[in-house]
Amino acid sequence: MDVIAPPEPESLEQTGLAESVVEHLILKILYFRGELYGQDLSNAIGLRFSVIQSIVELLTLRHHLQIKKSLGVGNVAAMFALTESGRSRARDYLESNQYCGPAPVPLDQYVNLVRQQRPREGWLTKEALAKTFKGMVLTENILRQLGPAISSSTSLLLHGKPGDGKSFLIESLCNLDAAPIFVPYAIECQGNIVQVYDPVYHQRVDSEQEPAALSISIERSSDRRWAKCKRPFIVTGGELTLDMLDLQYNQTSKVYEAPFQLKANNGIYLIDDFGRQRATPAEVLNRWIVPMERRVDYLTFLTGGKMTAPFETFLVFSTNLNPADLGDEAFLRRIQYKMLLKSPAENEFIRIFESFCTARRLPFSRDLLQRFIDKYYHRTGKPFRRCHPRDVLSHALNLIHFEKLPFALNDEILDRAFESCFVEESHSEATATPAVASQPAQQDNPIIPVMSQSCSDYWGDQVDQINTAFGTLTFVAAFRNRMTGIYHDLESARQYGEAETSRVLQKIHQRAFQAWLSLNFDQQKRDVARYVAAEGSTRLTGDYRELVSQLAPAGARIEDVQRLAQYLAAILDALLPKPEPFKAEPVTSIECIA
Repeated sequence: MDVIAPPEPESLEQTGLAESVVEHLILKILYFRGELYGQDLSNAIGLRFSVIQSIVELLTLRHHLQIKKSLGVGNVAAMFALTESGRSRARDYLESNQYCGPAPVPLDQYVNLVRQQRPREGWLTKEALAKTFKGMVLTENILRQLGPAISSSTSLLLHGKPGDGKSFLIESLCNLDAAPIFVPYAIECQGNIVQVYDPVYHQRVDSEQEPAALSISIERSSDRRWAKCKRPFIVTGGELTLDMLDLQYNQTSKVYEAPFQLKANNGIYLIDDFGRQRATPAEVLNRWIVPMERRVDYLTFLTGGKMTAPFETFLVFSTNLNPADLGDEAFLRRIQYKMLLKSPAENEFIRIFESFCTARRLPFSRDLLQRFIDKYYHRTGKPFRRCHPRDVLSHALNLIHFEKLPFALNDEILDRAFESCFVEESHSEATATPAVASQPAQQDNPIIPVMSQSCSDYWGDQVDQINTAFGTLTFVAAFRNRMTGIYHDLESARQYGEAETSRVLQKIHQRAFQAWLSLNFDQQKRDVARYVAAEGSTRLTGDYRELVSQLAPAGARIEDVQRLAQYLAAILDALLPKPEPFKAEPVTSIECIA
């Protein structure tokens, strides 16, 4: 389904715009963007410079524009700027509206191209649709029902129970291999500007870059007032109101914003959770009666004027309510196709479960799955839903990751995951039947001791009270057993366990070791002096090699241990003079640290 790009206008007449509209745009663009070369102005307005050249020259003669400099190859390479009178005139035009993007497209040109871009008969095949749903678990019957509705591109009511994949099914149509379309940046109608292109919903597929001022020989094959985009897919849910289906006037910019159905032209517009909007189903269906039958929509300007716009969107209503409760037969008749998405059969449910496990590389056994189905579906009569495998297995994965369990499913994990997915019925003591009341009391569950703070926070508070980097190093090092390398503190072990205490203290020890080594020699000397003044020198007496071995953490690099030994020897020699000063022996092996 090829779409012919709109040709680039070669004259002002071919744009379909009045000269005044282009003049206003030129002045407003220069007002906001300052000085521009002629080619850059052409790019901003989306028209060839030859199309706007006469208007630019006329504005220059009227002293609204001035040429600041030129590259010497005509006005296309001249730099234009507003004069004071031009700025005044631009401000006057901004009172009308503040739109300063690419030149708008007249309504009649927009209508013609939207009609040309509508899907042709027979554009969708069964094979193409199956390719779109690749990876999904679908039955032949679903494809047969859904295919003709999509091919018609008219309207569809998709109804069924919650969780059976209605929204997911329609949203997968984003993968449909369809030719791109052209969307105008803005439409001009009755002197009003309506912005249509919306980067939230329109995904551009062209990668053309604007040429620089010197690239004046580049020829365009299509009208730059249109953006080449993927066919739009727009979804609205319970937030939808009737006001959103008409033109939205911006009081500040004085520009209209196109409603959803206009932005969705040549694409898909899904109204999800139909019947739960702030407007009643009857009000919404009343709004769509004429557009669905005549493929024409009537939009109202603030002044009371009307705009007749094409309605070429595939309109989809998705609901889990009873269609009979949404409207009478006359309303529902306007919706061309109706489809009930039934709950999956057991073989579909199993295939969905297997597909999810395969995608997440989660090991499981068929016997495990069969036990799960027997326990929670066959025995209880619970209906299958297409969302159940995804929900239960997602909970199971979260459970596995949180508790660091082996990466595989088992009965206990599936039981716990299922319980966390669904609301469990409870019985109050006041209304309990005698049989329930006579049941044995539930066994006590192990209670985790309440911890007011984490182990890291506990030791962080301890370290924060030490005023010196060397004091921190000696404090933490004292908890390490040099024979085993394990850090131990009785109180911390009671609250947080031996393993967590050792892990946290080892991390703090390594950090304190590097922090002290990062100081320069003078800083280290002052730091140790403050430590001696506060703690006394007795803690630094004894075998020197034993002191270095205690202060250096396990796994420290040889060069770092050597630096500690050298610096500490010099510092202690100065601070603690003795008959025979300390001498640092070179560290030749990390084995000196137990």
